[in-house]
Amino acid sequence: MTTEQFIDFAQRQRPTLLLTARQYLSGAEDAEDTVQEVFMKLWSARGHIDNADDFTKYAVTAVRNTALNVLNEWKHRQTVSIETHEVPVETNGPDTRLEIIERQKHLDHIIARMTVANRTLLKMRNIDQLSYSQIALMLGTSEKAVRIRISRIRQYLVNQIKSL
Repeated sequence: MTTEQFIDFAQRQRPTLLLTARQYLSGAEDAEDTVQEVFMKLWSARGHIDNADDFTKYAVTAVRNTALNVLNEWKHRQTVSIETHEVPVETNGPDTRLEIIERQKHLDHIIARMTVANRTLLKMRNIDQLSYSQIALMLGTSEKAVRIRISRIRQYLVNQIKSL
């Protein structure tokens, strides 16, 4: 499947996939995040699925399963306000280099535990340096939705780092 075919597929199937996600999730933003995550999975799997009908069935099943995973994660999620915690940054002292290395190891571990979709979004934005609009076009969603999703991922990372 070419990039153009994938974009066409994403634009045609987006409303259906959003409706499916909203059947499981109460918030429109959560449904949007779920559909974006599925589009990233579909992008990775596009070479393995030949038939368009199979691609659609895979997409609907993936949305349902991802939404159920989100519901399961909500049961175990604990939120921490960003405003109430500060991350101390020490720039002086002999242990600064060691602390930086330890923080990097911890950050790598946190990122490794994230979902593939979230890691992919971070990679697309921070390593591949794609713009929000480029990512939105690839996922068949709005630029605002991509910004919100990446912001949530970054907020998650901050919360995990603060919990040290």
